Amino acid sequence: MFRRTAFALLATMSLVTGPARAADPSLVVVISIDQFPYEYLERFKAHFGRGGFRRLLDNGASFTCASYEHAMTVTAAGHAVLLSGAYGDQQGIIGNEWHDRSRKREVYCVSDDTAQLVGTAGGGSSPRNFIGSTFGDELRIASGFRSKVISMSLKDRSAILMGGKLANAAFWLVDSTFVSSTYYLRVLPDWARGFNASGTINAFFGKTWNRVLPDSAYASMDRDDVPYEDGSKGLGTAFPHPIHGGNPNRITGDFYGALFKSPFGNEILLSFAKQALTAEMLGKRGVTDLLCVSFSANDYVGHAYGPHSHEVLDMTVRTDRVIADLLAFLDREIGLRNCLVALTSDHGVAPIPEYLRSRFPSAAKGCMTHTSLRALCDSAAEKSFGHPARGERWIEAMTGRNVYLNHDALRMAGISPMTAAREIVDALRSKDEIAAAYSRQELESLSPATLLQRRLKHSFHPVRSGDVVYCFKPYYHEGDDGKGATHGDPYEYAAHVPLILLGEGIRSGWYATPSSPADLAPTLSALTGVEFPAARDGRVLVEALKNR
Repeated sequence: MFRRTAFALLATMSLVTGPARAADPSLVVVISIDQFPYEYLERFKAHFGRGGFRRLLDNGASFTCASYEHAMTVTAAGHAVLLSGAYGDQQGIIGNEWHDRSRKREVYCVSDDTAQLVGTAGGGSSPRNFIGSTFGDELRIASGFRSKVISMSLKDRSAILMGGKLANAAFWLVDSTFVSSTYYLRVLPDWARGFNASGTINAFFGKTWNRVLPDSAYASMDRDDVPYEDGSKGLGTAFPHPIHGGNPNRITGDFYGALFKSPFGNEILLSFAKQALTAEMLGKRGVTDLLCVSFSANDYVGHAYGPHSHEVLDMTVRTDRVIADLLAFLDREIGLRNCLVALTSDHGVAPIPEYLRSRFPSAAKGCMTHTSLRALCDSAAEKSFGHPARGERWIEAMTGRNVYLNHDALRMAGISPMTAAREIVDALRSKDEIAAAYSRQELESLSPATLLQRRLKHSFHPVRSGDVVYCFKPYYHEGDDGKGATHGDPYEYAAHVPLILLGEGIRSGWYATPSSPADLAPTLSALTGVEFPAARDGRVLVEALKNR
């Protein structure tokens, strides 16, 4: 009896305390692949080499059921979750943009009127709109600011929101120049200036993007040349794709648009990351450092060609090689045994509706234009309340699946925002394309009973969200020209992403336990002994932590 009681007590204590922590890593590397649904790992695995995704999957812990639990599956919202462990209802990043009532204008997620670009001219960006802290912020605090946190991407929002508020620097690309912001720096470091001056980026002018696999490998994909792909910037809709922006004689702004919408964009970022690792001596300074790298080219390619295109297969295979190159570099320079590596994504993607109809013509899939949605809401308000005062509209703005009512116009007419919101909700719910619509008051008092409700609630911020929030049914979306793919829905094709951890403290294997990218930050904290991010919602992935 005593032995059974003692064993039960020890088991209970182990659950409370968790696994013992491994030695602190010299470097934490967080890799985000923009627009990379989990199913790519399964659908394209036959084409991967041994050193990239397979190296992570064979030696690390892969969480096969990792899905975002927010409704707005877009770049900013996803990257804000990764290292904060919190959703937009807490950290405020409810989308790539939202409407600011006080300024009566749309606000970009990382806009900052007080900052300037460093490295070129122009207005800067910063994490000032982000609320709370990230793993990197807590790492800096815990180390007495000796730890370095460096974050980079082709996109400003990806680099900034992964890096957090206390990062040493965040870098992103503006045409041929990696830049930062006066929020972090006054001048670029010598190594970054040297990279910009090297001509590495402009050297891609005139190159051609060709397939890397034999033609037979693409047999399961859509046709290579279809009218619902976006072949702008001179790329065309079929291989080979010239990288010159439509003008083969000289470099224009469209060249950079074409370059970033190709695998070469990721290759450039990889080269920049290697420079940062070497010059900043990350992982070699006797303290834990953090490097965040977000590969954005996958998102640009995915939007243009869709998840069933030859281009996305080719892009994924090339990304596997980029990951292999980065892991090999880390192994040579620092030793992977001294690193803690995480790979995930900010969101997935929906199939192009026209692709689904091409395979199954009776499929009821499609889009509503922003104009038609706006007209629906305007009409509902005018039918109930008549025309507003001259020069006013009942709807102040519509963005990010949010409807913002004109509170001034409603007040002048003696109409409560709650009453007006109910009319808009009813109008939206009447449309076949709409899955759900809620007023602000409904969401504030809602106790979620379904996954969809929970995801909508996680994307609702009391200050930044609108008076009405809505979402489409699966495979419907808001769009105008019908070309290319999109995301932003609260469904698994957009929410289910890879989550892989590799390091000395990680127990390798495949884990089908319910999980989320929000679990990454608290797990990194548990592995390094750093305080959890301030508003974390995620859990520690204890099932994959190894005892000492």
